[in-house]
Amino acid sequence: MGCLAVTTPEPQLSLGGILGHEVFPGITLVRLLGMIAIIAVGIPVAYIIRRIAYRTLARFLPKEAASAAARIIYYGLAAAVIVSAFGAAGVDLTGVVIAGGILGIILGFALQSITANLVSGLFIFWERPLKPGDIVEVEGVIGRVVDITIMSTIIMDFNGIRIRIPNAKVYDSVIKNYISTAARRLEFKVSIAYKEDAEKAYQVIKNVLDNHPLVLVEPEPDIFVSNLGDSGVDITVRCWAPTSEWYPALKDLLWRLKKALSDAGIEIPFPQSDIWFRSPLEVRLVSGEREESLHGGRE
Repeated sequence: MGCLAVTTPEPQLSLGGILGHEVFPGITLVRLLGMIAIIAVGIPVAYIIRRIAYRTLARFLPKEAASAAARIIYYGLAAAVIVSAFGAAGVDLTGVVIAGGILGIILGFALQSITANLVSGLFIFWERPLKPGDIVEVEGVIGRVVDITIMSTIIMDFNGIRIRIPNAKVYDSVIKNYISTAARRLEFKVSIAYKEDAEKAYQVIKNVLDNHPLVLVEPEPDIFVSNLGDSGVDITVRCWAPTSEWYPALKDLLWRLKKALSDAGIEIPFPQSDIWFRSPLEVRLVSGEREESLHGGRE
């Protein structure tokens, strides 16, 4: 009696079946390979873009600012590549996007001042209203700029105190740069007594300016009577000096003007007032038992 043998056919493995096999729940092998390919290509491309951005920005910005900006671009592109890769793999990123949005809002409020300083620092590097070595006035602080970072500006005042000012305040404030131009104007007010000869005083002042080595010929110095004051005649003196020599010229000119006017015998008045009494002034001098009365003068 013969026996019946039953054979089960072996499953045939095809390429489509292999690629369609689920490696993780909802993620097939082909999608996993696509995710890996996107990341493998996207991250190097993001790095190349970062290098190009750094070289381009370094032409206009300091190296620190250019490096920070290029790093931000790289991280943004890398995040976009990763999100795209997971999306191509079929991963539902709705929850991640919502959570990221909420986290971004929280961080935005928490890091608002930091972000403002960062952005302001980039604009300062771009516009260059001041640079290290400049003498400036910012937020009521006058001094020499020591350093400009991506977050703050360091100023050394004339008392040797280092002052850090956030870049957001620097960018929003009025910046006075005292050495950004080739020449600066000096202005003095000289007062002479009413009895003095104003024309003589004019010639004395003009000779001092004409013979001073730091006073520029152009623009021409300007000397004129600006006010008839209570104690004397006010003469305004305006001239120009190289910016690098402005302070030495200021000190030296004040000294030379004072000496020249004194040598010429021209009196520089001091504040004075005449007091008139409507009724006679009575003065009593008491010494022991002796009393002396003066009515309008000594009798």
